[in-house]
Amino acid sequence: MALRTGLMGAGWFGREAHLRNLMKIADVEVTAISTRSDSGQQAAREICGDSLACYSDWRDVINADVDAVIVALTNDQHCEAAVAALEAGKHVLCEKPLGLSISECRQVIEAAEGAGRILQIGHEMRHQALYQKMKGMVTDGIIGDARIMWCREYRGPMRPGWRSSEALTGGMLLEKNCHHFDLFNWIFDSPPFRVSAFGGRDVLKDTELLDNAQVLVEYEGGRRAVLEICLFAPSGGDCEVGVLGTAGRINTFNQAIRLEHHRFDPTETTAHAVPDPDDEAGFRDASGRVDRGIKAELEHFVECCRTGRQPLNDGHAALSNVAVCLAAQQSIATGQVVSIEDVISDR
Repeated sequence: MALRTGLMGAGWFGREAHLRNLMKIADVEVTAISTRSDSGQQAAREICGDSLACYSDWRDVINADVDAVIVALTNDQHCEAAVAALEAGKHVLCEKPLGLSISECRQVIEAAEGAGRILQIGHEMRHQALYQKMKGMVTDGIIGDARIMWCREYRGPMRPGWRSSEALTGGMLLEKNCHHFDLFNWIFDSPPFRVSAFGGRDVLKDTELLDNAQVLVEYEGGRRAVLEICLFAPSGGDCEVGVLGTAGRINTFNQAIRLEHHRFDPTETTAHAVPDPDDEAGFRDASGRVDRGIKAELEHFVECCRTGRQPLNDGHAALSNVAVCLAAQQSIATGQVVSIEDVISDR
């Protein structure tokens, strides 16, 4: 029997990332969507067919004939919509971030546990083949004891509209770089401990968001990860994510889908492409870069809904991710090192 699925928030991202990929997955039927735009409703029908039920209010999707929903609304609506859907007995894939505060994250997690329904969060980079390969190599001990990670991304500005609003997104780090902090947490598989960060709005004066930041995250056991992000460098760079261990180093390049493995003893370097099995499922973001992992993420969600399996990117992992983002933003605002424990205990 097909999994009847609804999309709450059929804007550009909802249509291009979710609807188009849902239509490629067997035994999934997209039955309802919401968007306040007439043109958005028409675009959704062009993807899914004329029988698609289209609403202007996301609450109507919950009341439609659906087993599961995807929450792709603005970030400030994630908590309310996800809780409402879970309490109505629907499985939920909620786009990142899970909430704008620790309290919101806890509300959604408690709703999922109370309803006994699947809650998965849209951190699709965990499902991208490139980072699956990196994670497997670290877990298998190929680079020894992993000690240091980094992400360096110099790119163009965020897509215009609500993604440039501090109130609707929760800030640049929560909107954009939660993906990279999630990779740090996942690959280290260790609790983040404290955060020190610097950032500013130095060039893009017409936006509310930071346009650059440097964030250092310390993990239990002395592991550390550093993020460098810049939004006023529209060309000339890739998103590099790397990890350094006691026996070697891995460098990955997102757009080139390339992985380099540097072994220390004996000295040896190998490099190869790590494309996704269905690479055409990717789509271009506001800066022209290809985002990958969405189709695999959706397939994982469908499997979890059918089997009851715990999602790879569940609510508790998402809460830890939000805590790192909030700690980084607090550190930038105050100039202080911020404890993750203090952030999580602040309801």
